[in-house]
Amino acid sequence: MAKRTLFFRLTVLALTIVAPALSGCGYWRTYEAKKYYAQYQTATANGDLQGARFALLSLVQTQEDVSDWWVQLGKIDLQLGDFRGAYDAFAHAHELDRTNAQVVATLAQLAIYAGQLDLAEEQAKSLELLAPDDPTITLVNGFVDLKRGDLDKANAAADQLLRAAPADPIAKILKAKVLMGAGRPDDAVALLEQQLQMVPDDGQALRALSAIYRSRGDWPSATRVATRLYQLNGKDSRISQQLLEAALRSSDLGRAASVSNSILSGDAPVQTIYATLGLWAEFAPEEVTLPNAIHLAQRYSGDRRVAFADYFNRVGKPASAEQLLGPPQLPLKQANAGLNAVIAQSMALQGRRADALKLFGEVLAVEPDQPQALRGRSALLMQTGNTKQAIIDAQRLVIANPKDGGDRILLARAFFAAGRRQDVRRTLWDAFQDMPQDNRVFSALKSVLVSTGDADGERRLRREVEDRRSSILEKEFL
Repeated sequence: MAKRTLFFRLTVLALTIVAPALSGCGYWRTYEAKKYYAQYQTATANGDLQGARFALLSLVQTQEDVSDWWVQLGKIDLQLGDFRGAYDAFAHAHELDRTNAQVVATLAQLAIYAGQLDLAEEQAKSLELLAPDDPTITLVNGFVDLKRGDLDKANAAADQLLRAAPADPIAKILKAKVLMGAGRPDDAVALLEQQLQMVPDDGQALRALSAIYRSRGDWPSATRVATRLYQLNGKDSRISQQLLEAALRSSDLGRAASVSNSILSGDAPVQTIYATLGLWAEFAPEEVTLPNAIHLAQRYSGDRRVAFADYFNRVGKPASAEQLLGPPQLPLKQANAGLNAVIAQSMALQGRRADALKLFGEVLAVEPDQPQALRGRSALLMQTGNTKQAIIDAQRLVIANPKDGGDRILLARAFFAAGRRQDVRRTLWDAFQDMPQDNRVFSALKSVLVSTGDADGERRLRREVEDRRSSILEKEFL
């Protein structure tokens, strides 16, 4: 059989893992260690990766000096997609046994995955002393050559590895990155799609394709790839959010609703609820809202219910927000400031401006940086002509939430209402520099440049978008 990188051998392991035969080695010295090892054996026999991981974590905490246990923990972490945890586990194993070439090879490959090529190069040099023919050395050198811009050497390294192991995931990534660097993105996509035909569960190929399709705005393809990633690791919140965004942007509303229900039906954290509903507010087609949103909202109380009410306000259904939260809660205090701010916004959107302004003011008297209150009052003050205070509120909001593109746009709108056109451009350019991936900021800035006939600014924006897109793709590709 052709010699392959250790990473290839680990990542194609079946979900039913096999416990190493350690029971006769006399490794455990305590009753607790023996108990946790028995739990580990039971979990592996049942194909329960999470249970096996929990048992091994308990085992190595009880008895830290058995290298084999750390290696097995690292393998399980790899299968679960926890690459940081895997690196830590293999690093512990390496500290206990510096002669294990497979452990060093895995550390080098994980360093590549983390983008730490200097560390990978150090590990490769150590590996060269232990196993000079190990293909991981060629792999690391290929990535180092790629970073230096020597595409010919990097390509030669990838081809050498793939001749020995045609389906090696990380070698395929190296080859795809070479093709991307050579200006052949379609060939890179074809290579990675071919890899999925050979190894359907290849997480590296799936993540690379996801990054490419998202950077291209090919949302149907991004949805297809993200769906497979979600099937492999549905508990990863980043994957579920990427799938939801792709599904919404490709108008695959059934899939979007299914993913959202899965996220929101459990005891989801407040920030996860805000993020999920925020994607619906931003990317769902006009007049389309999350199905069963009212039913889902009624399952929750407190801040989680407030998040749903905030969503209803954002999508133009303030009556639903008011129905969900009821009348203002008095006396007003920090604990209910967010709830009352959302109620005030529902009032403003239903034309009850005086009541809304009064309640916004009361909220901000208790909590001066309350975001929904600042956001709602600034927008309302623009409508009433009090642009000076609208700008002040928006500026306070941006200071408190500098990474929110919508808040930067609100500040630009306040400047526009005040007739301060230069401040509008400056605000949006600053926002774009800080958040180049935010589609709302890009669209707002582009609109301003087009409306003012700034052709040079448009060209600069296009160049910077392409540069930033390439940079983001490079980071997400592996």
